[in-house]
Amino acid sequence: MRFCIIGLGSFGTHLTRQLTRDGHEIVAVDNNPAHIAALKDEVEYIIQADCTDLNAFHEIPIDECDAVILAIGENFEASLSIAANVQQLGARRIISRIINPLHGRLLKLLKIDELLIPEAMAAAWLARSLKTPDVINSLELGGGFEIAQILVPRPLVGITLQQVDLRGRYDLNLVTIAKGRGATPLSSTRHPINKVLGIPLPTRDFEEDDILVLFGQAKDIRRLMRDYGEKA
Repeated sequence: MRFCIIGLGSFGTHLTRQLTRDGHEIVAVDNNPAHIAALKDEVEYIIQADCTDLNAFHEIPIDECDAVILAIGENFEASLSIAANVQQLGARRIISRIINPLHGRLLKLLKIDELLIPEAMAAAWLARSLKTPDVINSLELGGGFEIAQILVPRPLVGITLQQVDLRGRYDLNLVTIAKGRGATPLSSTRHPINKVLGIPLPTRDFEEDDILVLFGQAKDIRRLMRDYGEKA
């Protein structure tokens, strides 16, 4: 996919690097030459421009991007002005960082409803990681269900899926097993997956560097991790 990220401060830079690592094409834009210099060797399409000026968009392919992400930090007025410009140019999808509740309300008046607060999202993620430290990543699906990537509990290493009986004992489905060297949940970015093994055979032994992708109730995933947690 192709994303335009406007604003290359701390949040915009991290997002640009993560999406690039994930294989997406990025159009990165900022008016600060220092921010441009920091990413110029990592992003092929990077532009120095003041997007509060509608004329600046003549070299930014807004209409060719799947989404425009406004990652602007402190400049409240600039953020609103750029949001209005991007909307006027007919962006397919606009996602905006918000600075405070007033900023969010004004963006909603512009009919921009995909709003995010990176600090709040990071805090929520960290709280979940501290509560369940072996969860690398999770996606809540509603109704108590989630898909979670967890580090294989050490007591399971050398034991087969058949022996553990995740479905019978925990009502969990093992979707697949991934490999990731040096996996750790408390990381500033999602842990890169090196390899996905497909549908796991019931006779395969769990290995030390396995990342289990589980589907089921969040409470059952936590119960599995409690049962196989290392005892002090």
